Amino acid sequence: MPEQRGKQATDDVKSEWTRAYQIYQRAPGDRYDKKKDRTSRIDHVAVEMKLTRKQAKRRIRNYEAWQRNIKKGVVEP
Repeated sequence: MPEQRGKQATDDVKSEWTRAYQIYQRAPGDRYDKKKDRTSRIDHVAVEMKLTRKQAKRRIRNYEAWQRNIKKGVVEP
């Protein structure tokens, strides 16, 4: 269902993804280990947004996929 991409998420859901990603970027991480860096950043997002780790990870992944689809021209911002 590529024609549905970006149309299912509402604006408030997308704003939540954006907020989660901004927290993710500010979060402290491990500069020398990519996996530990991402893990610790996602943990930080979960604590700050009062979510489970799985929910925080999903919001980050959704934001990153949304940005990739914008770049490809599949969806509009």
